[in-house]
Amino acid sequence: MSIEEVKKINNAWEEWFHAIYDPGDLPSYWHYRPFSNEYWNEKNKIVLCNEEPYGDSEERCYLELDKYKNWLEEGIRTAKFSAVFLYSLYKQLHNISITEKQLRELYHNNNELLNGIRNTTYMNLRKTEKWKAGTKEDKDSIIRSLVHDKKYDERDKDGECNKFNRKLTLEFIDALEPNIFIITGVDIGLFVLKDIYTDKLNNLNSLQKYGMYKTENTLFVSMKHLSRIDYNYILQKTGAIYDELQKQPN
Repeated sequence: MSIEEVKKINNAWEEWFHAIYDPGDLPSYWHYRPFSNEYWNEKNKIVLCNEEPYGDSEERCYLELDKYKNWLEEGIRTAKFSAVFLYSLYKQLHNISITEKQLRELYHNNNELLNGIRNTTYMNLRKTEKWKAGTKEDKDSIIRSLVHDKKYDERDKDGECNKFNRKLTLEFIDALEPNIFIITGVDIGLFVLKDIYTDKLNNLNSLQKYGMYKTENTLFVSMKHLSRIDYNYILQKTGAIYDELQKQPN
């Protein structure tokens, strides 16, 4: 795959949003893609997937390093710890040791965090921002737009067509060709990921039981939502990912 394929899928999503929403109701929606083209040259391509995006006044929002920098400067906890986690994992995969003290200092160094995530991809399961993050309506909307259930197969009251959204989400993840795909949030994120991969992967129950599942090309990782973790958890989880990857050659 390539950045062109990723752009193609993002454009298909954009056309879909314009088709299902009335012009006055069209929410802001996000285009996700690797932060840099160097992502495609990485031995271990890392994708981190959270649940919902942060609000933005623009109709079409591209998640690039400048936009992520704004989140860091605003002190958004999920964005901060996502960057710290990606930084720690990236360094360990390149055989650079890191300590809890370094991570604590890193939390306050936005420029270094941006350098550490430059060759990774950050995305969310939902591409639109319509509800306050963490509310019941917010969580329900993520499930409603992605989980396989005949009552969600047609356009629902929020204008999100389940079948097409599932299809594009799966195609988008595959287009990124991740060697490591990290899903956060065991109540929503893991539940949705297992469902959209139901027909493609047979043993994702082990992802729920052990927190990891290795296919031929991808290590799927389940972890706590990044607003609820600490530095010790980061070191333990990134260390476990590194150890798992050493068991089998890529």
